[in-house]
Amino acid sequence: MFLLTLASCAPLGPPSTIPADKLLPANRATLQLGEKELADGRFVGLAFSGGGSRAAVFGAAVMKELDRLGLLQQVDVLSAVSGGALPAAAYALEGYRDFNFQNGFVEQIGRDIQGAAAGPWYQVPRNLLRYTFRDTIPAEPVIRALDDQLFHGATFADLNPSRPILLLNATDAVTGDPLVIAEERFASLGIPLGPFSIARAVYMSAAYPGVLEPLTLTDGRTGTNGTSADPVLAYDGGAADNLGIRTLIHVVEETLSEHPMADRFPQGCLVISIDATSRPRNEAKTPLSAAAALLRGHRRNVLELAGISAAQQDRAMFGTFRVGQNGSGGICQFWHVALRQLPDSDPLGEHVTHITTNLGLSAEDQAALMTAAARLVAKGREEMNGTGSWAGFLETKPALFSHP
Repeated sequence: MFLLTLASCAPLGPPSTIPADKLLPANRATLQLGEKELADGRFVGLAFSGGGSRAAVFGAAVMKELDRLGLLQQVDVLSAVSGGALPAAAYALEGYRDFNFQNGFVEQIGRDIQGAAAGPWYQVPRNLLRYTFRDTIPAEPVIRALDDQLFHGATFADLNPSRPILLLNATDAVTGDPLVIAEERFASLGIPLGPFSIARAVYMSAAYPGVLEPLTLTDGRTGTNGTSADPVLAYDGGAADNLGIRTLIHVVEETLSEHPMADRFPQGCLVISIDATSRPRNEAKTPLSAAAALLRGHRRNVLELAGISAAQQDRAMFGTFRVGQNGSGGICQFWHVALRQLPDSDPLGEHVTHITTNLGLSAEDQAALMTAAARLVAKGREEMNGTGSWAGFLETKPALFSHP
């Protein structure tokens, strides 16, 4: 991460003025399900964990496997945190510039954002002086690298209406409350989401506290004395839920607040979690940092909420949980696809669960994550086979289990 502090030399100001024709509603980033999502009578949510490029590449690779199963096409909402925001946002932008899920998707997501953010620092030594004494890595060079390498100026107005709803998760750095980047939340701040940069939103979701500086959102509302309200500071969504699952549960609960499960989702409810949580080595038995301990505790609590006990969270792939008022609305199925389900005794598991968290991976690491995704999804498919509760999600593709 130190390389990020040596980012490019040009001074970076606020984003340029937004053209009037970009001031459009971002109706693919909303907490409300519409006719498109309700039409098939089932809910399928896909959650992406944090974990830098490890999470980004693993998330993209699992998506390719789910596509082969016929499940990706059924997804209604993408909820992503930090590194997982890269594949989620790229998929939601299908058709924008060079985004093509069927052609080079994983390779796009695996681009070296960290190297691009650092740039040719040795050619501009004043960068070293500029950033050496900063407590955190500045936001703008990282945002520019995300835009240059992946998002190419995309805004929320560019989201593909035929793709799932996109919900990126950040945290309000002042209050500690979750900050879901959605129309409803931005409207409460007086900020139009349509022209908001996807790269900036991804940065908000990934800005790890103490390492990357929080992103300032200028509040468009007016305070009681006629001046602008205080700006909002946003950073990594992992502070509240590093798996992105709670946001999907919230969407389901809101949808069922006035309608029974039998009316809204008569064909079932499914949440799939793509979990790239690592297994750090600690041979010296040194105490965990408070942040690391909190992340572990949040993961444990969220997975228990989704129906997998703490003792089974690195083994069991499936669970169920109740939704609706006081849990009376019905049952949601839960599929947990996690790197940590591959044990250290397995060479592949030993490799992928110890890939460090950064914004760039070697070709070897990326290939290992793709293999891990294929193996884990295949294992889950085998467990599903013949299970009646999964029939409604799998019967849309009769040749499902013929895939090698």
